[in-house]
Amino acid sequence: MRQLLYGGIVFLTLLTSVDAKAQNPIADSLKKEVQLSNSDSLTVELFIKLTLSVQQTFPDSAIHYALLAKDTAEKTDDLYLLTNSYRNLGAAYIRSGQYSPALAAISTANDHVSKLPDEKQLRAEILRSLGNIYFIQYQHDESLSFYTDALVLFLEIQDSSSIARVYDNFANVYYETQKLDSALLFYNKALSITESQGDEFAAAKTYLNMGMLYEQMDSLDQAISYSEDALMIAEKYNAQVMMTYPLKVLSTVSKRLENYNAAINYAQQSLELADQLGIIYEQKDAHANLANAYEKTGNFEKAYFHYKEQKELNDSLLNENANERLAEMRARYETEKKEQEISALEVENELKQVRIIAISSALGFVLLSMIVGVFWFASRKRKEVLLLEKDKIIAESKKKLAEEELDNSRLREENLQKELTNYALHIVEKNDFLQEVKSEMVELRTEIKNSEAIQHINKLGSKIYQNLMINKDREEFDIQVEQACEGFFKNLENKFPKLTTQERRLAALLRLDLSSKEISGIMNISPKSVDQSRYRLRKKLTLPKERNLSTFLNQI
Repeated sequence: MRQLLYGGIVFLTLLTSVDAKAQNPIADSLKKEVQLSNSDSLTVELFIKLTLSVQQTFPDSAIHYALLAKDTAEKTDDLYLLTNSYRNLGAAYIRSGQYSPALAAISTANDHVSKLPDEKQLRAEILRSLGNIYFIQYQHDESLSFYTDALVLFLEIQDSSSIARVYDNFANVYYETQKLDSALLFYNKALSITESQGDEFAAAKTYLNMGMLYEQMDSLDQAISYSEDALMIAEKYNAQVMMTYPLKVLSTVSKRLENYNAAINYAQQSLELADQLGIIYEQKDAHANLANAYEKTGNFEKAYFHYKEQKELNDSLLNENANERLAEMRARYETEKKEQEISALEVENELKQVRIIAISSALGFVLLSMIVGVFWFASRKRKEVLLLEKDKIIAESKKKLAEEELDNSRLREENLQKELTNYALHIVEKNDFLQEVKSEMVELRTEIKNSEAIQHINKLGSKIYQNLMINKDREEFDIQVEQACEGFFKNLENKFPKLTTQERRLAALLRLDLSSKEISGIMNISPKSVDQSRYRLRKKLTLPKERNLSTFLNQI
């Protein structure tokens, strides 16, 4: 697919092999220029432009063109082009949600740009991309460090558009760490620049973020206003990936305002786009919003349908992430010479696989029990057909089926809670162990004089640091928390609708009787921040000092 002949001619069939739906006037024009190009350097630049032209609508096509740009750049002697092509490839991977290859590509770009001391613009873009990846991996301190370094360079070269984007990045970190006032300050800084420049698309991204922020701050009218502005601009530019996010926010806010018809409409639009683009996370969230809205309107049949779809997508994400993590860890450590380290990692992976199989088996058993129950219920209802009217029997059957499914979800939450606690402790224990090994290696490096041994120790330390930075265990744990505590989240939202998403997540962890230190390791914040969050949560729950918070949450 990526084997091209250069020297002036690029086969048209390779360009048209990308999804035909990705055609647009800009992309078509760039493809024609590629066919006429007689220079590898020009071809690289055209492929990079092609990547940017489709990354909002067809992420897979964007990766395709980014790989073509990288392959072509490797045939040249232009280090700048090669560096920029790796940066462009990493950005395309980020857009499609593939964060491991994204980190590899942008790290390579960072290695190359160190040999180009005068290229401040490119270096700043690479630093910002690294910050984005660490932000996605919940490494907020590291992401802020990269964003700060990037901002210094952008200020030095007076690139106001890039400065606005970094302000937006700072705001995102503060939003994730629940420093909402700081987040609002930086969003407004970014918006001031983009609006003064007339950059609608950049402003739309900030509108979207501010919509989500105001939803967290319970300013629902402002959340709707900013989300509608973001959606309008995204539709104008046919930025289909971006369109899914304001639709999700509008659905969530409409649901909170008890405007369930609007919530259903927005969630349905988001689902259609997510299905078209193949974005599983957005499909799952759209099904969840639809299930909740239909349940509120009493349409238990549709609520049950979307609830099942959400569960299937959850299971798919769980298995996909687990298999991907296992493959990556094996590939990473197969080349290591220390057999004991390899053996320990293999045992750990096998235990995780056993947990996944156990969870899948438990879910399968529950599903089988539910199917048997459904057939029994249908059989009993058939015997009553002569006593009840047909329409009433059908309506009652559908309602009870949905109620039984919701009851079964609560049972699954209780069965998975113990496993979830063990898994959380495993994450903390694993990270503590890696940190301890890393510290011992630093001490060992100061005692050894052999340069070859020091080089080997540095290599091992780099692998351990990378493992700490890219913590897919935390992603899998978040998925399992959402799956295991769904019933709890619904009850909590019904009783305390003003809780933020971060506070609801903290409440779920407190139900597991985790300590502040353990929760801080999972949420990637300090124990002191956890204690402060606990205090704010108690206030919102209006809980007396003598009442145990974990016990109270377990009774909800």
